[in-house]
Amino acid sequence: MANSADGNYEVRYKSNVLIYPNGEVLWVPPAIYQSSCTIDVTYFPFDQQTCIMKFGSWTFNGDQVSLALYNNKNFVDLSDYWKSGTWDIIEVPAYLNVYEGNPTETDITFYIIIRRKTLFYTVNLILPTVLISFLCVLVFYLPAEAGEKVTLGISILLSLVVFLLLVSKILPPTSLVLPLIAKYLLFTFIMNTVSILVTVIIINWNFRGPRTHRMPMWIRSVFLHYLPAMLLMKRPRKTRLRWMMEMPGMSMPPQPHTHPSYGSPAEVPKHISALGGKQSKMDVMELSDLHHPNCKMNRKMNSGDIGLGADSCRRESESSDSILLSPEASKATEAVEFIAEHLRNEDLYIQTREDWKYVAMVIDRLQLYIFFIVTTAGTVGILMDAPHIFEYVDQDRIIEIYRGK
Repeated sequence: MANSADGNYEVRYKSNVLIYPNGEVLWVPPAIYQSSCTIDVTYFPFDQQTCIMKFGSWTFNGDQVSLALYNNKNFVDLSDYWKSGTWDIIEVPAYLNVYEGNPTETDITFYIIIRRKTLFYTVNLILPTVLISFLCVLVFYLPAEAGEKVTLGISILLSLVVFLLLVSKILPPTSLVLPLIAKYLLFTFIMNTVSILVTVIIINWNFRGPRTHRMPMWIRSVFLHYLPAMLLMKRPRKTRLRWMMEMPGMSMPPQPHTHPSYGSPAEVPKHISALGGKQSKMDVMELSDLHHPNCKMNRKMNSGDIGLGADSCRRESESSDSILLSPEASKATEAVEFIAEHLRNEDLYIQTREDWKYVAMVIDRLQLYIFFIVTTAGTVGILMDAPHIFEYVDQDRIIEIYRGK
């Protein structure tokens, strides 16, 4: 055999030679041939290999030794073939090659086409890798406040490293081609690394605040208006304090006020408003009339004289501010203004924090869709690239075809 992988070229068992009366000699030496085969791992574990066994004479040419196929069978006899648990026989053709020349050379070449059984690798390698790759998508479904997004991504990355080490032990150490399963593992590895980088950015944006970062207008326009509408996201309603402060003429949630001259809060005149950050003297005067005894208005007036008393107080307020409020009332007014300003600043701080959190949530949802689409397309594109992935091999029928009769 020309491409023998066995260093022993002697016959293993010396059998007898049959000599017929007509001069024919039959010698059938039993032998076990070991041949080397070049493996192409491009589509591993869905690969198909073609092994060649070439027989000829080393010392005699075609004019001296005549080679022929046994019983003119142009295939390998599979009568004594035992099924393999790793490979399927696809085809075993045989060819008699005659090379014209001086002298003539002849040889017989057998082609053994085998295909790898994929059940073992599918269950133990392909399915876990596919599940891990789609597990990377769930990183973007985990809330940023949970603090486990990066931990989950790194855990997935470590599991992929384990599978890469497993594949490196299964495959021969060759640098000619990149196996299909290695391509998919590398693709998943890159996607997981990118997801960790994006997750770090999302967490950074989620915990931003007005004291350290100012939100640009393009971020506010893109991530708070356009992208949520495209991603079918609906933002939660604002807080009650923020909603009340955005109402015209209101800076704090109104509180019911009672006065001895009015029986219930509903009887307070409409011109009396809650105390805010920037009030006019008229508003201060109106509240002081109700709550402070230094007001020139008589506290015992009836409800019909309220309008006249208020007008007199307004006239007096225009002439002198000292008549309006006592020092205690002025301090109370300043305290209320300070509290209102503090509430406005606190609500603005909370609202800015919520805006950054919502931007992080929008990026999370966007990356969830992008990574799901890219992972699905990459999985289908890489794994379906194998040419024989869905072809069924009926081993019994093939053996029956190539069984010698």
